[in-house]
Amino acid sequence: MSANQQQFLWLILAMFFWGASWPIASIMSAYVDVHEFITYRYFFVTLSMAPVLWWMRLSFKIGFIDFVIACIAALFLVLYSNYYFLSVTHGAPGLAGAVVTTLMPILVYLLMLFSKQKKPRFKDWLALLLAAIGVLITMGIWQFQLSEILATGNLYMIAASLSWALVSITSSYAKPLNPLVLSFYIYLITTILDWLLFFQPTHGSVFAMDGIFWINFVIVSLGSTTFATTIYFASVHSLGSKKASVFTFLVPFFALGTSVLFLNETLQWTTFLGVLMTIIALIVLNDIKLRPLNKHK
Repeated sequence: MSANQQQFLWLILAMFFWGASWPIASIMSAYVDVHEFITYRYFFVTLSMAPVLWWMRLSFKIGFIDFVIACIAALFLVLYSNYYFLSVTHGAPGLAGAVVTTLMPILVYLLMLFSKQKKPRFKDWLALLLAAIGVLITMGIWQFQLSEILATGNLYMIAASLSWALVSITSSYAKPLNPLVLSFYIYLITTILDWLLFFQPTHGSVFAMDGIFWINFVIVSLGSTTFATTIYFASVHSLGSKKASVFTFLVPFFALGTSVLFLNETLQWTTFLGVLMTIIALIVLNDIKLRPLNKHK
């Protein structure tokens, strides 16, 4: 197996962990509330990221401007994590994972349009229309009345997508800083902010939880965050952002598949159709050429 093929397998595994985080968060909602989840998760993520940065010989040094950017991004990450957790506790985790992970890059693109970082072309408007239709099909919008469309679960999914888009846009301004170092500080500040402002341990000590909790906690913290984030950013460095970003299109399918596997969630064929339509739109928006990935740039 070539080095590229091995890297592709690691990337697929990383995307699997990202997708699996949605049903896992639903399982963990039976043990902890939203802010216990956020504080515990990012505390352990921060601890695990430190040796990764040391092993990769990355400097922990951060400038004042980049630190301010990390603080702002952390505020949005607290919001995202809050809505992410609530979206799986007030709705179907697989559906939430599919909607949020496909809607996030669309909102990033739209925010970049409003900030005049991008100039839209006619095909971009067509792709955005296709993406909007795809998201609506994924949500099964025709099944709901207006009051149901504005139901809590749907609003949480939209709020989570928007919050993550703001994390992405904010983080993009720290370009000279290594993305993994920036992520470390965002996770650290997120932990501190949530602990100081919202954390109230109402479910007892985390160390008294049973084995099911710890298995899921390790996966969502170390697997879905530390491992997946490290693999993705390392792949962006070696393969380029466009090649690496192709693999993120697997995330909604893994979110749907793991929800069916672990939670016996029932899904409609229209859900997969909507996700596929949205992914096609994202490929067009990002000018991704689906050539064989093992070819060098």
